[in-house]
Amino acid sequence: MKTPKNAFFRDCRQLIALVQHKRPATLPVALLTAILESAFPFVNIIFGALILDHLLTGDGGVMVLVWWMIGLDFVLGCSSRVLRWLCRAEALTADELALGAMTKKCMTMDYQQLETQEIMDKKARAEEGCTSRGSFFEFVWGLSELLGHGLTVLYALITVSRLFVSNSLPSDANAWVQALNSPWLALAAVVLALTAPLGCVPLTKWANRVNLEWYNINVDGNRRWGAVSRIVEDYRQGKDLRTYRMSDMLMDKYKRVVDIFCKHAKTFGLRTQVIQSLIALVNLTTALVAYLFVGLKAMAGLITVGMVSMQVGAITALAGAVREAVALVGRLDLQRKYLKEYADFLAISSEKYNGTLPVEKRDDGDCDLEFRDVSFRYPNQEQWSLRHVSCRLPKGEKLAIVGPNGAGKTTFIKLLCRLYDPTEGEILLNGIDVRKYDYGEYVSLMSVVFQDFKLFSMKLGENVAAGIDYNPQQVWACLDKAGMKERTEKMEDGLETDLYQQKENGVEISGGEAQKLAIARALYKDAPIVILDEPTAALDPVSEYEIYSRFGQMVEGKTSVYISHRMSSCRFCDWVFVFDGGSIVQTGKHEELLEQDGLYAELWQAQAQFY
Repeated sequence: MKTPKNAFFRDCRQLIALVQHKRPATLPVALLTAILESAFPFVNIIFGALILDHLLTGDGGVMVLVWWMIGLDFVLGCSSRVLRWLCRAEALTADELALGAMTKKCMTMDYQQLETQEIMDKKARAEEGCTSRGSFFEFVWGLSELLGHGLTVLYALITVSRLFVSNSLPSDANAWVQALNSPWLALAAVVLALTAPLGCVPLTKWANRVNLEWYNINVDGNRRWGAVSRIVEDYRQGKDLRTYRMSDMLMDKYKRVVDIFCKHAKTFGLRTQVIQSLIALVNLTTALVAYLFVGLKAMAGLITVGMVSMQVGAITALAGAVREAVALVGRLDLQRKYLKEYADFLAISSEKYNGTLPVEKRDDGDCDLEFRDVSFRYPNQEQWSLRHVSCRLPKGEKLAIVGPNGAGKTTFIKLLCRLYDPTEGEILLNGIDVRKYDYGEYVSLMSVVFQDFKLFSMKLGENVAAGIDYNPQQVWACLDKAGMKERTEKMEDGLETDLYQQKENGVEISGGEAQKLAIARALYKDAPIVILDEPTAALDPVSEYEIYSRFGQMVEGKTSVYISHRMSSCRFCDWVFVFDGGSIVQTGKHEELLEQDGLYAELWQAQAQFY
């Protein structure tokens, strides 16, 4: 699909708006820097020519000109350096804030979107686009340089305007001297200096296509290498790497990525060198024409030696500014495409409907939840994970969900937590479709320990409270209920203990201890609905018994959902839902289901025979 002609200006406005939103001072500082830096060379060009003419003619005032040149050089040089430093600081801050915005986007976008390959690809392209391939600093600085080149063209045209003034010539002057004295020939030379670099436009576009193709190859290669690097760098995976001697396999994967990279690097490197050589040839031709024209005028005695220096410098600066502006527009267009990947990622809209209704605050704290003919299948999957599930979660009671692997238990929980929305049917809270509620308020009703829960390399207290500011007494109480208080008391820094070895003096905890902390985190939230998905899988029998015995106390007065493959856990629950093939096949109390000749009794007996 063709890019619209106005895409460059539209996207530039969008990216400028992003920068202005992050750091408003960045663009003005960059533009002021460009104005000063573009004027800087002309101080030496103009004053150098005046000083040379004064020396050759013997006129006085040479030192005054010298001091003026030195003074202006010093003021402009110091000012531009300070401004460049400020610009870089502002723009680099904008870069960091931009990456922070992308991180926030990942944390706030729909979970069902974050799991898709399409979104992961867009995220990788966005990261590549605003870090290794382009940055907001480079883009803003490029815009300011473009303005600077425009000002250089203006300064140069003012400087070379002296060439358009015809000298008074004797009547017997040679024809070639008269021709060189013509302002039209001077105009032709200046126009050539302005237009010759435009011949680089198609070459620049070619170079951009090559760079964009190389960028696309790099995105894929970096993702592959990143996946290998994360495996190698995670010390928690080191046991499997060594036990199964997987180093050869991983190095082979790395070698394949490198081989592909090197193969393409040679091809793209050669093409880039050819393009740069052709551009250099165009630039060299322009410089030769400028030197030839001014040199002939000097030989004809039409301009002074100082004027030769001034005009050659001005025409060279003019041609260079046009040349650099053409190349810069090409680079900005390329950076615009890279950064557009970032802007497009931030602009991804939510697919999940987010209602506005506040969650009803009931005096009794109860939440009446119901699945009504709910069916669900994951994106890009043909098989249904849940099919025609209808049930009501008993308010204030303990519910166990059991069934074989792949029966739909965890999917049921994901839908309950609105990580996904049903493909068909609806989930009701107090008789209202949960999609109509404000998402943040609805999620605040849930305390969840997922089967694949994560703790973070932060302080222990922050992990439990899921926040920096927390109530220490409440954290200790939750640790006590989860059976982790005694272990925490033995740690030198208590709640301030850093977890895992990413931090200096970080404490490495066992899988069972991590599971207890995850349970404590769910208790700290103190939500009316508690969901525990395999919460004792990593616990030893004694710790598991302690959790079971305290379970009633932990969820007292709350609606609780307990998923486990340990059938013995069903004995302390009020109700049991048996899942199989994405549907609820049995519902009842533990004793009732044992008396039935069904899947629950079969699962119970399969485990009971080993005790």
